[in-house]
Amino acid sequence: MTTCPYGRTMLVGLVAVAGLMGLPWQAQTAPTFLGPTPYLSFVDSPFNVSGFTYFYLETFEDGVLNTPGATASPGWTVLNPDVFTDSVDGDDGTIDGSGTSGRSFYSSGSQTSVTITFNAAALGGNLPTHAGIVWTDVGNVLSGTSEFGDVTLSALDAMSLPLGSLTGTTLGDGTVSGATAEDRFFGVTNAAGILSITISMNNSIDWEVDHLQYGFADQTAVPEPATLTLCGLGTLALLGYNWRRKKGAQL
Repeated sequence: MTTCPYGRTMLVGLVAVAGLMGLPWQAQTAPTFLGPTPYLSFVDSPFNVSGFTYFYLETFEDGVLNTPGATASPGWTVLNPDVFTDSVDGDDGTIDGSGTSGRSFYSSGSQTSVTITFNAAALGGNLPTHAGIVWTDVGNVLSGTSEFGDVTLSALDAMSLPLGSLTGTTLGDGTVSGATAEDRFFGVTNAAGILSITISMNNSIDWEVDHLQYGFADQTAVPEPATLTLCGLGTLALLGYNWRRKKGAQL
């Protein structure tokens, strides 16, 4: 628990105000799912911020998944630049509406999902607190309308328990020519760590992802917004109490 620098009386005031206002007392560690949001380059990532102890971005532009501590489930391959490849737009150095000049991670015509598992030992002893991936395209489908489908991101915590899921519905643009306007970021944060993320399309085995990204941010050193709010409310409560006591003494 983060404490405020006002002593025991302040602590009593904080607890009292927290009870009256129904505000959380302890820091919140619930997982948060992010997306699906448009994504043309890493500039569009919600993880494009400072404060990470480590952070890795896998663009697949060297032809393999080889960032530390991340392993993909079998059956996925890296696509080379091609008229049908849909890489993240900015990977070729230009935001021009086309991803055909970059590389992407492909389901190989056989997979409805890919799971990325993280290895804490290879990451300095800490599982990532932030993980995400970008969905870029779908071609042939098993059901529904060709070049469209629902995309779901789910995740597991350090104990292999579900953290939840997020679904983007009817994603796609009706083409397989590498256009990038439909590319979407999916992500999750969890202060207690993320063991794995899974992105899936139940109606297709012909689709692509790109820009796997993950990092660790030590959130214990930063006061939670709720705690800062409590500090402010506690201060007001204490000032009000002292004013009433002095006022009573003057009567």
